[in-house]
Amino acid sequence: MPFQTLRGATDLLAHDLTAWRRLESSVFTIAQRYGYRELRTPVIEDAALFLRSVGETTDIVQKEMFRFTDRGGHDIVLRPEGTAPVVRAYLQHHLHKTEGFAKLFYLGPMFRAERPQAGRLRQFHQYGAEAIGSASPWVDVEIITLCVHTLLECGVADATVWLASMGCREDQARGAQHLQERLTPHRAKLCEDCQARFDRNIFRVLDCKQPGCRALAQEAVKSLERQPGLPPTPFVLCEACVAHFNTVRQGLKAGSIAFDDTHVFARGLDYYTRTVFEVRSPRLGAQDAVAAGGRYDHLVEEFGGPAVGACGFAAGIERVLMAARPVDPVPVAEARQGVYVAIPPKSNLMPEAFRLAQRLRQQGTRTTMDYDGRSLKSQFREADQLHCQVVAILGAQELESGSVTMKDLAGGEQRTLPLEAFLEAVRA
Repeated sequence: MPFQTLRGATDLLAHDLTAWRRLESSVFTIAQRYGYRELRTPVIEDAALFLRSVGETTDIVQKEMFRFTDRGGHDIVLRPEGTAPVVRAYLQHHLHKTEGFAKLFYLGPMFRAERPQAGRLRQFHQYGAEAIGSASPWVDVEIITLCVHTLLECGVADATVWLASMGCREDQARGAQHLQERLTPHRAKLCEDCQARFDRNIFRVLDCKQPGCRALAQEAVKSLERQPGLPPTPFVLCEACVAHFNTVRQGLKAGSIAFDDTHVFARGLDYYTRTVFEVRSPRLGAQDAVAAGGRYDHLVEEFGGPAVGACGFAAGIERVLMAARPVDPVPVAEARQGVYVAIPPKSNLMPEAFRLAQRLRQQGTRTTMDYDGRSLKSQFREADQLHCQVVAILGAQELESGSVTMKDLAGGEQRTLPLEAFLEAVRA
């Protein structure tokens, strides 16, 4: 075989796409039920968009972006995540002026040059939602609820929501100082990456993939003084951020959304503030995050827009499908649909058969036929393999009488009907 897919990319065949379409339908249905409208952004973007938003110390920027210079000398990337392009589109198309508060959802491919593994490909797919233009904690509640509701609709029934607050920028500065002080005696034990980002973004130690780094970070957090009424956290929250977090927790309880706020973690992208969350599934093994998100109250302003709050989430489609409970296969008899137009071989009836197929298609019926003059037995076999419900047989007798012989492959019944009556029967 001379050509194959590149490492970290995969083809989606027809039987794969059955599950994908079911998931996409669920995403569209639930997002629109919550008042979110679809937005599609290009897969190529200006590299500066992600350098500025995601952060230069992140693995995405340092190791994982597919980055190149185009013929015009522009610094281009294949988009590694969806939030920054959505915010860019929000400003470019003046939605901050025409709508103010915009609720948008997206679905499409993303690209990261990381080591391919189960559920993590170099070209992967995400769906997500962004609510831009409000600082209300109830927007956080809606985003998390939307995320959980969509996962449930997609078949992910046993996942757990991890919830935390990263505080405001001032809280993060105080937290970084505390965490650096606790980890400085152990700095030499950290991995090379964590040592490199120690002074620039100490919170990256909390989501490091190396167990040793995570263990040291957890111990450092436990040594920090706990704030009354809050779980262990490396972030020293101000009064306003405590009130925001408590409202989010209250809102999730009101919406019957179970969550666990006892874990110490931080989202790895620089734009996050206040609420962050991850949805983890035991079906995914060690890399168990199936969806994640949080609040980013400064990104719109940093892109040149107004000072407005925003919150969103993203879920990996491949990972959602891995975490979803298996769907019972639909019995073939129930799954049958559409018409197969069959004609006797060497009958010169191809023009009439094609005309019939087009009439069926134009009335909304899925229709296929044979173009290679195979035997009727072969055509019936193909119709069965394609799970067609009806075979429409058009022979010399049918053509002469203006009728069609209709065979129901599910029940075995066969009858000959006038053409218009046949079309009506298929329509019904």
